[in-house]
Amino acid sequence: MLLVLLIIAAAPTFGEEALTGEAAGLAASLNESLLLTFAGIFLIGLALNLTPCVYPMLAITVSIFGQQGESRGPLFLRPLVYVLGISTMYSILGLFAALTGGLFGSILQLPVVLLLVSLLFFVLSLSMFGFYELQMPSSLLSRLGGQRSASLFGTWLSGLFVGIFAAPCVGPPVIGLLTLVGHRGEPLFGFLVFFVLSLGLGFPYLVLGTFTGLLQKLPRSGAWMNWVKKLLGIVLIAVGFFYLSLAVEPGLTFILIPLTMLLGGIYLGFIDKTQTSSYLFTWFKRLAGVAIIVGSVLFYQAGQVPAINWEKYSGQPTHFGPAAIYFSASWCIPCLELDRMTFTERTAIEAMGQLKRFKVDLSNYDSPESKAVREKYRILGVPTLVFLDKNGQEVLQERVVGFVSAEELIARIERVKVAVAAGGETAVAADSPHKIEEEPSQASIIADAASIVPGSSFNLGALFKMREGWHVYWMNPGDSGTEPQISWRLPEGFAIGEPKWPAPQRFDKPPFATFGHEDELLLAHEVSVPANLEPGTVVKIGADIEWLVCDEICISQSASVELELTVAQTAHPSPADPSFANAKYLLPEASPDWRFSPTYDTRSARLLIEPPTGVSLRDAGSLTFFPAQQGVFRHGSIKATIDAGKIRVDMQRTGLPPEERLRGVIVLNEVISGQPRSIIVDTEWHKK
Repeated sequence: MLLVLLIIAAAPTFGEEALTGEAAGLAASLNESLLLTFAGIFLIGLALNLTPCVYPMLAITVSIFGQQGESRGPLFLRPLVYVLGISTMYSILGLFAALTGGLFGSILQLPVVLLLVSLLFFVLSLSMFGFYELQMPSSLLSRLGGQRSASLFGTWLSGLFVGIFAAPCVGPPVIGLLTLVGHRGEPLFGFLVFFVLSLGLGFPYLVLGTFTGLLQKLPRSGAWMNWVKKLLGIVLIAVGFFYLSLAVEPGLTFILIPLTMLLGGIYLGFIDKTQTSSYLFTWFKRLAGVAIIVGSVLFYQAGQVPAINWEKYSGQPTHFGPAAIYFSASWCIPCLELDRMTFTERTAIEAMGQLKRFKVDLSNYDSPESKAVREKYRILGVPTLVFLDKNGQEVLQERVVGFVSAEELIARIERVKVAVAAGGETAVAADSPHKIEEEPSQASIIADAASIVPGSSFNLGALFKMREGWHVYWMNPGDSGTEPQISWRLPEGFAIGEPKWPAPQRFDKPPFATFGHEDELLLAHEVSVPANLEPGTVVKIGADIEWLVCDEICISQSASVELELTVAQTAHPSPADPSFANAKYLLPEASPDWRFSPTYDTRSARLLIEPPTGVSLRDAGSLTFFPAQQGVFRHGSIKATIDAGKIRVDMQRTGLPPEERLRGVIVLNEVISGQPRSIIVDTEWHKK
């Protein structure tokens, strides 16, 4: 039961905002084993019947069935209706938690709230050790327990309010489940979680109400129930330490919880003075204590996986030779994957042991300290792994952006050693054979006219040309990367519009996906020319451009470029350049014949697409959706299916709020007569 409650307590850390790798791992295992999760929740409900608050109600409640006279239906009908009453109350509670889960889940990300939740569990644990009592007035219990009602409706009402009787003992597990359900925000999931819990809680009533003779075989209430109550107290302390670890230092999770289990096992098994005449229960206490102690050891070992040790980066060290700097953040899922997968591989640990290792925490990404170190090393995102030679110069071609396997990491370390042996020249020398790796793309600015006319407009574009296999990023780069940044230098009186983005491509590296452009990208802008220009003069337009170009690695590039245009009475077309024509062909178009219906909840989103009459797609791969808003969706989760002629696009959300309208691009991966290659999506959201 302890492990089940800890899994439930870990569930609020699902998703992109996960606080720890350990919590993310627990959440992932829970998500992958839904049947086991529901089985554990059922057992929690069943175990709650062994608490002092609930156990005495078994005999009272079953006696009600016997006092209600002959039943006209099957013997088990009245107990079944009673259990359904219990289920009604708890299922509504779960549904309410799921429907209000967005605020509940986001609040639980705050350290202050995590500390308050931790304190709540510690306070609740005190009641389990007898420091105070939570219970309904005995007069009310007697009055309700003695009611006689021959109607099934009365039986259902009795079950509906049984949660009030059990509240002092079921409250803490319910709080944990509310946390789980509220964070996921899925109404069906919330309903099922509490329905299963209620089935566990009501199962003994169903059995004992159907076979009333079994009631005489139940163990008598006694001191042993106080021991069960203390066991629940240990559980609450462990869960409290879990939330305390998340708020203070996530690494404490695998220290404080095993310590609680160890001390709790010793206390419950060998120190607790609960008196009982049962010799069997005495041995049960000792075996349970041993089991908890063994569990504490296993729990501790699970958190002691060998991993790479990093020194905290505190500036520019002078003793590089060679070194690696790892830029990470607590909210970065790929960072957690590196920490728990690549950096725990024995071969990777041995290879990294040949380098000095420094780690930069960019969790507070926009702080002055983070900004300074990001600008110094041109860090565009996390995780990034930078290798330095003995002179402190970066071996640029070996930079890692994103997840990397242990095998690839070892290969890069070997190449870094070669670069260091060469004196670092492979990183910076102009005649280096690896120099081409530093410049996989070029940027320039072009215009669609050789001359400009006062008072008119023309198209100006930033042109990126990439080597084969390399790409730059779209306006929404997806799960990683960043779009090109252009700072225009325009003469006085000129005005420039927003960039016109061609339809992107999708690059999959499961479980992630990025959006970008291969070979060539032209970001065209419409420029207005002032009317007071003198014909025959020359104007200069410049731009400072920064962009990220990626293949297996990502490289940051920059350029400062200029373009001269003459002023004329009439426009002269520019020399033939296919770039503007190609970009225009790739621009998305508005198409009123395509209908879009997007919906979302706190965990997911769905876009239903209805093609025009006569348009039939062969399969789901014939269409790709690209959302324009950054950071709202897990882009690797975007999946399209075809159902009854409609296309359904399902997406998982990250937790960031969407804009009022869903904006994006639909790209048709097959040529359809009479239809544009890409279609603009701009439609209002509807909440599920």
